[in-house]
Amino acid sequence: EDAERGRIYLPLDEMQQFGVTEQSVLALKQTEALTELLKFQTQRAEQFYQEAMQLLPEQDRHNQCTALIMAEIYRTTLHEIAHDNFPVMKQRISLTP
Repeated sequence: EDAERGRIYLPLDEMQQFGVTEQSVLALKQTEALTELLKFQTQRAEQFYQEAMQLLPEQDRHNQCTALIMAEIYRTTLHEIAHDNFPVMKQRISLTP
């Protein structure tokens, strides 16, 4: 949806590193290069999720309940996208209730 509106939220230097062009993203092309970039981004995001959970003090978890729930929803959505081999240019991914 963002690419259809002319928006790209991927780092340009990493797009270049993986051989992904702005034109291919804006044209909604699901390329092998894009898939590899998204795998890289997913691995980094997973590291951030793990690090954040390790750094959050146990006594703060109750106060952060809403944020933790949202983080898990986003993390699960990311896992679903990865599981389906990143079909982000073809379909919208959603979770079942």
